[in-house]
Amino acid sequence: MAEENQVGYLVKRVQQALRTRMDSSLVGLDHTTAQYAVLYHLARSPGASNAELARLSFVTPQTMIRIVRGLERKHLLVRRPSRRNPHMLEARLTRDGTRILRAAQRQVDEIQERMLGKLTRSERLQLASWLTYLAEQLEGP
Repeated sequence: MAEENQVGYLVKRVQQALRTRMDSSLVGLDHTTAQYAVLYHLARSPGASNAELARLSFVTPQTMIRIVRGLERKHLLVRRPSRRNPHMLEARLTRDGTRILRAAQRQVDEIQERMLGKLTRSERLQLASWLTYLAEQLEGP
């Protein structure tokens, strides 16, 4: 079977093209795709820990520490001791973080729209369902 017909290859090709587009689009906001991912996940899960953010953003905990510290220096998030565990820091978006996320989200939405282009709503839902199924098959035992 030709390499181009391998589903894994095609998924990686799409992921790489998406990442490249996002990286070049977000550079205008002085942000990376990884920083966008953190802001995105914090908006949905305020108070997330570094470990949770690393898992959600597909980076190592060590990389997440650097990303979070950078966003903290830019005043886009704040970290405070957790109420559940005082040894753990929880992160939350600041107003500036929310503002930057909105701008980044508009750019990411445009990229996604370009990617999905001519697909109907039904086709988009089916694609999302297939991708979810594939991920679950690999993530399971």
